[in-house]
Amino acid sequence: MISYIILIVLLLLSFFFSGTETATTAVSSAWLLDQEKQGNNRAKTLNKLKRNSELVIGTLLLGNNVVNIAITAIATALLIEIFGEHYGVLIATFGVSFVVLILSEILPKTYALANTNTFALAVTPLLSVLCWIAAPAVRTLNWISKTTMRLLPKAPKTEDADERLKAEIRGAIALQSSEGVLPQEKGMVRNVLDLDEVTVEDIMIHRSKMVSLNIATSMKDLLKFAATIPFSRIPLWKNKSDNIVGILHTKNLLKILAAYVDNPKPRINLQDYCAAPWFVLNTTSLLDQLHAFKKRREHFAIVVDEYGALQGIITLEDVLEEIVGDISDENDKADSASLAFIRTKKGAYLLDGAAPIRDINRHFKWDLPDDKAATLAGLILYEAERIPGIGQTFDIAGFSMTIVDKERHRLTTIEVVPPQPEFLDEKES
Repeated sequence: MISYIILIVLLLLSFFFSGTETATTAVSSAWLLDQEKQGNNRAKTLNKLKRNSELVIGTLLLGNNVVNIAITAIATALLIEIFGEHYGVLIATFGVSFVVLILSEILPKTYALANTNTFALAVTPLLSVLCWIAAPAVRTLNWISKTTMRLLPKAPKTEDADERLKAEIRGAIALQSSEGVLPQEKGMVRNVLDLDEVTVEDIMIHRSKMVSLNIATSMKDLLKFAATIPFSRIPLWKNKSDNIVGILHTKNLLKILAAYVDNPKPRINLQDYCAAPWFVLNTTSLLDQLHAFKKRREHFAIVVDEYGALQGIITLEDVLEEIVGDISDENDKADSASLAFIRTKKGAYLLDGAAPIRDINRHFKWDLPDDKAATLAGLILYEAERIPGIGQTFDIAGFSMTIVDKERHRLTTIEVVPPQPEFLDEKES
C-alpha cells in the first residue's frame, strides 16, 4: 500500500517538474517585469530565478530525472511481484513508459503552455525552495558539464546579442500580427528597430528640392517669399546656393517686420536674426540623428558629405515619419503626404524618378532594393551603370522599369511594372 502511495506522489512530482520547466521557460520576462512593477512578489521572485537560469533548469532536470527513475524502479518492482519476472519487466517497459509519457510529460507541458502565467506564478514559492536545496548539487553538475564542453569543438559565432534580440522582437511582432494582434503598431515597432540601419541620406530632402534664400534678399522680397512657403525654417545662403550661412525661423520674421516698420530706411542684417546652421554627415544613422536632435533640442539640420559638400536637409519630422508614417499639418497640401503616382490601365505605375525607394516600398508594399541608392532614378543609374535614354527598359528585382521622360541627365518619369501587375478596367484609369 505504501508503495502505491509513493508512486502517486512521485507522479505528482513529475507533473510538477515537467510543467514548471515549460511554464518558467515560456513565461514572458516583459510580462513578469510589468507584474513586478505592480507589486507582485511572486513575479519578482520568478524574475530573479530566471536571471539564474542555469540553477533553475538544473534543479528541474535533476528533480525530474530522479523522480522518473524512481517511478520506473518502483513500478517495475510492483509489476514483477504481481505478474512475475518476465511479464512484469515487459509490462513495466511499455506500460510505465506510456503512463510517464502521458501523465508526466505531455499532460503537464500542455497544461503549462495553456496556462503559462498562472502556472508559473503558482509554482514559484516551491520552485524557489527547491532551487535553494538543490543548489550545491546543481552547481557541481554544471561544473562537470562546462568542463566537458571545453573538450568539444566550438561552433562559429554567427550573430551578436543585439542582432539576436532584434530578430526575436521581429519574430514576436510577426507572430502577434498573424494572430490579429498589433495590426497597426507592428509597423512602427519594426521601423524603430530599423532606425540604426537607415542613414540620413536615405530620407533627407535633396538639395535639388531645397527651399533656400539669398541672405542679401531685400526685406520686401523676403516677406513675399515667406508668405508663399509652408515651411517654418528657411536656409539662407551667401554668394552661392550651397554656402549655407544661417537658418531663419519664420517666427523671427515678426521681429524683423517690427524693426522694419519702426525704421524702414536702414537695411536690416538678416544674419542677426538667424540661427547658426547645424551640419551633419549624410552617413549618420537615423537613430543617432534622433538622439542628436533630442540632445541639441533642434529640429533642423543641413546634410553634407565627407568633403563638406551640401547634400540636402533633414528635419525631426522626417525622422519621426520613418517611424509613424506621414505627418501632415494644416499648411501641407492635400496630397503632399502621399506618394505622387499615376496608375495605368496595364497595371503599371508612373513615378517621379526622385521618389525615395523607402517611400515607394512603404506605399506599395514592394521590396525594391534600397541599399545601393536612395531614389528610384538612382537605383536605375546604379543598375544600368550609365545614363539611359527615353524608352529604355530595365529589369530590376523582378520589376520592369521604363524611362518615360528625362531632363538632361535627370530621370524625371519612370514607368514601373511590378512582378504581378493588377489590371484595371478602362473606367478606373
